[in-house]
Amino acid sequence: MIRRLALLGGVLLALAAVAAFAISTKPAASRVTVSAGQAAEVTSVTRSCPPSAPGAGTADIAMIAVPSQAASSSSAGTAKTAGAVPAGSATVSSVPAALGTPVANTAKGKPTAGGTPTPGSKASTSKNASTAKGTPAAPVTVAVPGAASTVTAPGGADGAGTSVSATGQMAEGFEAEQADSTGMGLVSCSHPSSDMWFVGSGEPDVWLYLTNSGTAQASVDVTILTDTGQQSGLADAITVAPNQVIAENVSPYVHGAQAIALHVQTSTGQIAASVWEGAGAGSGAWLPQAAAPSTTVVIPGLTVASSSARLFVTVPGATDAKLKVVAYTPAGAFTQFAGTPVQASAAATTPVTLSSLGASAAGLELTSNVPIVAGLLVPGAGIGSFTATAAPVVDQGVVAGNPATRGLTVGLLLTAPRAAATASVSVIDSDGTVTSPAALQDVTIAGGRTLAVAVPRPAGGKPFAIVLTPRSGSGPLYAARVVTSGTGGLSAEVASLLPVQSALTEITLRPVQNSYTAVLP
Repeated sequence: MIRRLALLGGVLLALAAVAAFAISTKPAASRVTVSAGQAAEVTSVTRSCPPSAPGAGTADIAMIAVPSQAASSSSAGTAKTAGAVPAGSATVSSVPAALGTPVANTAKGKPTAGGTPTPGSKASTSKNASTAKGTPAAPVTVAVPGAASTVTAPGGADGAGTSVSATGQMAEGFEAEQADSTGMGLVSCSHPSSDMWFVGSGEPDVWLYLTNSGTAQASVDVTILTDTGQQSGLADAITVAPNQVIAENVSPYVHGAQAIALHVQTSTGQIAASVWEGAGAGSGAWLPQAAAPSTTVVIPGLTVASSSARLFVTVPGATDAKLKVVAYTPAGAFTQFAGTPVQASAAATTPVTLSSLGASAAGLELTSNVPIVAGLLVPGAGIGSFTATAAPVVDQGVVAGNPATRGLTVGLLLTAPRAAATASVSVIDSDGTVTSPAALQDVTIAGGRTLAVAVPRPAGGKPFAIVLTPRSGSGPLYAARVVTSGTGGLSAEVASLLPVQSALTEITLRPVQNSYTAVLP
């Protein structure tokens, strides 16, 4: 009994000593707190651009940093962190293709190295992701904040991707796109991520590009959902080594599909994914990354000439979707398929033929009983152009690559599904000159409507950037950049569609405070 009491006393003394130490080392009563609403400048951004599209030759990279936009229109009530942001720079580097991975042939879009994977085979493994092909080209540095810049992709046309790392003011309001020879942005260079969706039509050629511009190996899982359900292709994880890009020919797994969706996820590391669809002979288009699954989604970008657009709805879950589809036009909201909800199958992608909207630009809102993802193919040059479910523009929306070539018309398709939205539009030239046309300084989009506005090209004939800035108090605003070819302005044939992405200059910090927690046995 005495020994037990002695043991108990020793334990109590030890606990008392630990408690005394904890009390003596805890933070002072006046805790350091970061208040809600404090903002910090964006000082580092990494973007990854895919290799050139099949048949496109060497690509260009259009980019711009717009550090002054948010600074001049910062939301009321926020306090910015102290300290000036250095000018910084954007470094454009080649990301070589992994040895043995197939590369799209410039003539027909077929693989020329590594062979075509057969259905059910392991298309890419760690053994061919460990060695890169060729010697990377020298990086290119751009250090001109506030000016539209276009550089040749360092990787050339050998299947290499491109990494863009921006710091300082070159990271504020930064946007980069892969562009064609006119300087027209075709696909956004994306942030590395662990979860991405792409929705398309299932053309004969489908290529998935996985770019790892980081320093850690990435393990990637790809789920393929077509109109006949989930496909077994690419069932094995794909390993992508640091600073490498892998091209996957998805065509054998979706042969004959009328609609497809690719869900790209990583179990380790992060990846930038891009998807290209084509009909052979270099005719094709990029699929924009779609917003995450939700029960309410908005697709901007139906042009005046897109009355026969095709909608594709993906249901990731195990329950069929019942959809309400509303088109917001300049004349108001029009419900598609009135009285008959659209049915979309679970674990599949369903093609939907839209009712004609006549000669009206529009944005679509889809409301569902279960989360969905959706994409849209708008008729135009070649196979047409794709748009997809998007997030509303916050802070500022930026499109870095816009052509100033005669015969092409550049415009914005602006949709405000809820309350009215007001925004300003500015044009930035390659020398940093900012043009703010008076007619585009207070563009108002009535609630439940879409407005198409033409954007005048600057003098000089060089590619330019567009900055779309929602005014304080505006309702949610969704936007797509459209380029048309030929006479007729924005009513002419569509050459390119690109959902407008938000390019942030600052981020709002969450409130934090010092704390101390001790767990005793």
